[in-house]
Amino acid sequence: MHVRSKRLTGLVALGASALLLVAACSSKTGGTNKGPQYSPGYAECATKADDCNSGARKEGGQIVLAQGKTIPNFNVNADDGALVESVEIMNMVQPTPYWFYPSAKIVWNKDMLVSEPAIKSQSPQTIEYKIRPEAKWDDDTPINADDFIYAWKTLDGHDKKINAAGTTGYDQIQSVTGSDSGKTVTVVFKDPYADWKGLFTGLYPAHIAAKAGDISTDAGLEAGFKAQYAQPTWSGGPFKITSYDKPTQTTLVPNPKWYGFDKPTLTQVIFKPITDASQQIPALKNQEIQGANVQPSQTIYEQLQQMANVQFEITAGAAYEHLVLNTKSPQLADQKLREAILTAIDRQAIIDKTVKAYFPDAKPLGSHTLLSNQEGYEDTLSKVAPDQGNGKVDAAKKILSDAGYTGVGTALKDKSGKAVGFTLRSTGTAARKATAEIMQSELKQLGITVTYKVTDDLSGTLEQEDFDGIVFGFAGSPLLGGTVDIWKTGGGSNYTQWGDSQVDDYLKQMATSLDQQKRYQLLHQADEIITKAAVDLPMYLKPNLMMVTKDYVNIRDNNFGSYYTYNTQQWGVKAA
Repeated sequence: MHVRSKRLTGLVALGASALLLVAACSSKTGGTNKGPQYSPGYAECATKADDCNSGARKEGGQIVLAQGKTIPNFNVNADDGALVESVEIMNMVQPTPYWFYPSAKIVWNKDMLVSEPAIKSQSPQTIEYKIRPEAKWDDDTPINADDFIYAWKTLDGHDKKINAAGTTGYDQIQSVTGSDSGKTVTVVFKDPYADWKGLFTGLYPAHIAAKAGDISTDAGLEAGFKAQYAQPTWSGGPFKITSYDKPTQTTLVPNPKWYGFDKPTLTQVIFKPITDASQQIPALKNQEIQGANVQPSQTIYEQLQQMANVQFEITAGAAYEHLVLNTKSPQLADQKLREAILTAIDRQAIIDKTVKAYFPDAKPLGSHTLLSNQEGYEDTLSKVAPDQGNGKVDAAKKILSDAGYTGVGTALKDKSGKAVGFTLRSTGTAARKATAEIMQSELKQLGITVTYKVTDDLSGTLEQEDFDGIVFGFAGSPLLGGTVDIWKTGGGSNYTQWGDSQVDDYLKQMATSLDQQKRYQLLHQADEIITKAAVDLPMYLKPNLMMVTKDYVNIRDNNFGSYYTYNTQQWGVKAA
């Protein structure tokens, strides 16, 4: 799955591994559910998501973890770097004021902060962070207000040369100032911003960025942002990256200057890209890896049940699979053609042939702005466009005929007489290939020839707009602010290339309102317009698989914005 990651701020793209960030699946399709969604080691995760697989650790040991794709770079704030796989690594070296826990609780970081950040004023909205005196980068430079100021100036959207994955929230800040030698940070907003806890996640060191240029200038900020693409030589977290070879592995060791309360016991954590998901289980059997956080499949699921030394859990989280239509593609600029395409596609058929066997709770998702396991969710598709995603081929044909298309059902031609072609792309997982085959068959009934192409670089394909339609996953969060960058005109993650001024206004109001019910209402209003525009088809919440050998404790799935590496300082080999 390709999932773009925006940490706590909102939706991210998923590819071939974990949650865009981007994720990978490999499997047979179909089959029947033959066992539980949890192995005994993770049996408590359904009710104790934050504490399951807990245990005492012993000193020493290493762990090798598979990732479903290679990471493009180390800049998780960049449009072409904000992937789950990158965040999984950077969680271990970056300080952050808040973490999302597996239960979706938003928890302040006691390693970094003296106390929970406080709202000092609501008019103007003012937040105060107090950083622990001990918190420092591994070169002994204090983590302080400079790092917050650098993040704000880099991500507020004022400099269009900085390709930020998201600017929402940062663009509403009026000032960031430091006091108490920079250990107290005061953030004042121009307008209220409800999702402020999602800001400043994954800080980069301002003093390191300053080596690339004067970060009081735009040119220096651009240079510092570009420098963040490289392998970090620094750390402000429990581990430090010691080596990186893009196709083979990333190696981390404990940060000797780590200031947190829990000291790492593992001597090494290694991330190994295994882009062919069918090779992950053999690697686990051969102890080439000891775990992975990936998209499950029927084959993987059945194999795991035969492995007594491995524990696993399959859960639904804040991620969904969807089809995006590129409205810059000449023919897809026609809304009627888009409506017909989305009307002919049958989401239930896709679910039945991909994830249903090992994830029986899967059902079609009816919203572009809220997930079905979120408070405030409404099935907007059923309300506004009940035929979309339900395989209504005859209704799709009528849309085309009424719009002046010819060759409906045989060889579709537009009103100018040009044959209608459709290029569909995705990562090469078995589930996505099966999805593409179903879509090809359904659209063929309209007379559309679908050419399917696999991409090994989901991020690049999205950024280059090299598709007519593309299937991937977005990862979300209980925070709602990230939705803005998905759907506002020109948003960093708006891969439809479509925009609407009324949607922009609804999203702007939503981002500034502190009334949660009003925020849901605004998202519903925006969703109705998005649905009628037929630019995107949400399909289903994605299942996620955490698997690790029984030798390790305190490793558990986390489907929300922080991902499963949120607590690596607590990971370890199980004590005897």
